[in-house]
Amino acid sequence: MRKSLKVLLLSALSILLVVSLIGCSTGANDKPPVDDNPPAGDSPQNGSSDPKEYNGVTGKVLTQGYPTKIENYLEENKLKETQQAFNIDNRTYLVLTMGEQTSAGYAIELQDLVLGDGTLKVFVKYVKPGKDDIVATVMTYPSLVIETDDIYEGHYEIAYDIE
Repeated sequence: MRKSLKVLLLSALSILLVVSLIGCSTGANDKPPVDDNPPAGDSPQNGSSDPKEYNGVTGKVLTQGYPTKIENYLEENKLKETQQAFNIDNRTYLVLTMGEQTSAGYAIELQDLVLGDGTLKVFVKYVKPGKDDIVATVMTYPSLVIETDDIYEGHYEIAYDIE
């Protein structure tokens, strides 16, 4: 009788463990939001999208392989919300951080870049998990790095429009 009770308890604990692990794994609700207009030729292998022509400016979103100055900035500013432009090797990098978040499901999405009248307007959207979304409870530090050509920091005012 005692042996069958132990087997039953071990079976129940095993099932509970499996169900818990499945619940913590990446499921359909844990996927990052999909941009309705993703850049053409998105290539995660090299950590960036192909350049895309926006309204008067060409830009691409980088996900890795940042210049050292950008890597350092992201690490130093991951706990707070920031917007910063850097001119490195004749390219301008627009860097946005969302600050420390307590769960997965947060992201910054590039909506548009508009160049005109001496101003580069950067339109982004802060994506947050929905009330009923199932997301991992983990500290995250959402950021966005955009590389542009021919836009030089100091030659244009840069305005950030965050939705």
